[in-house]
Amino acid sequence: MASLQKYTSKNKTYWRLVESKRINGKPKLFVIAHLGTADKLYQRLTQAHDKPLKSRVFSFGGVAALLQMAQELNLVEIIDRHASKRVQGFSVGTYLLLAAINRCLAPCSKNQITSWYQKTSLPRLLKIPPGALSSQRFWDHMEYVDHDAILRIEEDLVRRLVEHFQMDLSTLAFDCTNFDTFIDTATPSELAQRGHAKSKRTDLRVVGLALLVTQEFHIPLFSEVYPGNRHDAKSFASALGVLAKRMALFERHCHSITLVFDKGNNSATNQEILDQTSYHFVGSLTPTQYPELLKVSLKQFSDLEPRFEGTKVFRTRCEVFGALRTILITWSPTLFTKQVRGIEQELTKRRRKLCDLTVKLRRSQQPGARGKGYTEASLHKQVSAILNGQHMKQLLEVTITKKKGRLEMTYQTRRQIYQQLKKVVLGKRILFTDQETWSAEAIVDAYRGQSHVENAFRRMKNPFFVGWSPQWHWTDSKIRVHALYCLLALTLCSLLQRKLHQGQIKISIDSMLRELNNISEVQNFYLTDKTGRPRSTTTLTELNDVQKKIYQCLELQTLHPLI
Repeated sequence: MASLQKYTSKNKTYWRLVESKRINGKPKLFVIAHLGTADKLYQRLTQAHDKPLKSRVFSFGGVAALLQMAQELNLVEIIDRHASKRVQGFSVGTYLLLAAINRCLAPCSKNQITSWYQKTSLPRLLKIPPGALSSQRFWDHMEYVDHDAILRIEEDLVRRLVEHFQMDLSTLAFDCTNFDTFIDTATPSELAQRGHAKSKRTDLRVVGLALLVTQEFHIPLFSEVYPGNRHDAKSFASALGVLAKRMALFERHCHSITLVFDKGNNSATNQEILDQTSYHFVGSLTPTQYPELLKVSLKQFSDLEPRFEGTKVFRTRCEVFGALRTILITWSPTLFTKQVRGIEQELTKRRRKLCDLTVKLRRSQQPGARGKGYTEASLHKQVSAILNGQHMKQLLEVTITKKKGRLEMTYQTRRQIYQQLKKVVLGKRILFTDQETWSAEAIVDAYRGQSHVENAFRRMKNPFFVGWSPQWHWTDSKIRVHALYCLLALTLCSLLQRKLHQGQIKISIDSMLRELNNISEVQNFYLTDKTGRPRSTTTLTELNDVQKKIYQCLELQTLHPLI
């Protein structure tokens, strides 16, 4: 029969559970369990065994889904194939995979990535000790991936996307953007330059990115990082050389491929290069460069299918970039309303600035006024700056006169020109293509697919999911690797969204990642009957209906079965 026994060790009193047994006719005590001090014994007696001592929560759904998709993509194997590192420690592909997953779910610097990693289920899934994830380790492994390696990695990834995932290549969208950096002006860099920043931050150096994506789910098929001061049209010309070589891979899976691009990529040289490739195209032209086409009355336009929301079109043919092309002039009520609203907002803003300038001018010419005052030249310069913007110089008439040594300024809105602008220009786009047999609906539908690459850029500028920022790298080689794992993040998320849509779960990438991030593993620790480490069990947080569907569709039960 068991009994409690008190004993002393190193001047401390402990309790243990013992049982007396006879061995060869002599009684002998056997220790069943060490119970610790009196306080520890009291804690054991008052603690319910089904109540955990403590719990740890780890983010599971997002990292598990992305890890499984990366395995299906053979991402680590493809990167390691082209990153020349000896077999020692964790591979380059593993580090870049971790960086890509972090970009998808919680973009942060390399200094913070260890802290994020420990709050997820990745230590259990990847078996990488947190000590191996210092920022220096990431930087060291990024050095193994040079520009040529990135090109080879991208080519193999595209081959895997096309052959394994059966991407639809019939219509591909191309566009360029740039991303702000906080690289100091004195820091040497060919990529980070001051140019036309899309964010309007003229004080920052920017890095350009050209991207070709599928029309469905904007999955990247080509990318190029380029100096931020290079014009989009030059980037398109550079990209066309690579795309011409990649056509051999594409043609095995799609006999006719149409590139879609906007007017920012237009030039006679680009069109000449494009005409020499096997690609078809749908592009847009700057409306004001074709005034004769804009003069076509809306009465001559015809309606498109109802799904195009009242869009009207006029189809013709004319010479563009040295060849006869199919031209489609479109008028959209949605675009018209948006442009009118934008112009009204800009007019209000510019009129307010002109009013303020008029008041300052009058005050500067009053007796006893301080300051240098205005000259006619400086006043014209300020007015020119205020009217800088599309249509503003047309719509606002500013008159500066000088009478008896005093400057006077008046302004007014040219209503007649505004009405003419509404009638002739606003709401219209001019599309051109070599797809002569396509219907007007097919051409408009293809051009609207341009929004997919814009969505991809918008996604990469999201500070919460799949974000380019923060970008703390300042050398060109690391900026290129940073762009690589950002694009890998976009690829993984887009493939997950595609898989959910194939499973009849229609959901945006933001909503998908939010729901996945809310699926967590909970590790509970319990007292045991023996001393030592507490017993632990791991379970999932309760899933809502959407999370259950996502969990089953992505087959996450292979990494943690639902109980």
